[in-house]
Amino acid sequence: MSDDIHALSGAYAVDAIDDVERAHFERHLAGCPDCQAEVASLRAAASQLAVLTESAPPPSLRAKVLSEISKVRPLPPLTAPQTERGDDTLQPSAPDAEDSAAGASTTGVPIGGTDQRDAADELGERRRSRSARLGRGWRLVVAAATVAVLAIGGFTVWRQVNTDPTRVIADQVLAAPDATSTAKRFPDGSTATVWRSESLHRAVIVTSKMADAPNGKVYQLWLQDPTGHMASAGVMPPGPDQVVVLEGDASKAKGAGITVEPPGGSGQPTSDPIALFAFA
Repeated sequence: MSDDIHALSGAYAVDAIDDVERAHFERHLAGCPDCQAEVASLRAAASQLAVLTESAPPPSLRAKVLSEISKVRPLPPLTAPQTERGDDTLQPSAPDAEDSAAGASTTGVPIGGTDQRDAADELGERRRSRSARLGRGWRLVVAAATVAVLAIGGFTVWRQVNTDPTRVIADQVLAAPDATSTAKRFPDGSTATVWRSESLHRAVIVTSKMADAPNGKVYQLWLQDPTGHMASAGVMPPGPDQVVVLEGDASKAKGAGITVEPPGGSGQPTSDPIALFAFA
């Protein structure tokens, strides 16, 4: 068990301690606001891992990490108390100059009686202070290790927090093993491609250099069911290059389409489709 009970906060947060340490730490935790706050923050970070999906980091990430390494000044290693061979009990290190001074009088004559006890108390206090400093160092090491464990999925956490949720869905569809695509090239050279994953029940349209809808109109997306009925799948935002998740269950659809509609869209198509995408 750690000599510094505070150092167990990181391991406790990720359930990496045994039953004895857990019981000991929980008794301490009940009366330590600092540890309560630290455990709560680490558990909040760890809870994000349960909702993650795998996502490859961008190619630039490796180069950025390698370039930053040379700018980071490493901390010196911590020095732990030495142990005697074959003995698991920590042994005190050799007394330093302050400890030696505490064991002798100013005249060089050994101190006795009450003075000796006072000197022993002072020596013990200094050793406890030194142990506390070392314990705080180890606590930082444990906290850093805990952060490293959480950081295994940290990049994905960052992506999910800082990315539009619909874009996360789009990435999943585009990367799905069963994803299929069908594309349409327009006379002006622009393209629109619809990707569908039956296992994810979703479809995504990806446009490139697509012209804006006519003035006062919008592009509306549709999913066509096996009977031929067209169900609205949302309105496309303006812009030539878009990645849009179609609304609705695409797993049973036999195709998708784009029509030109009034602002806000229509309940049913009011114009002939400018593009139809048949699903395989």
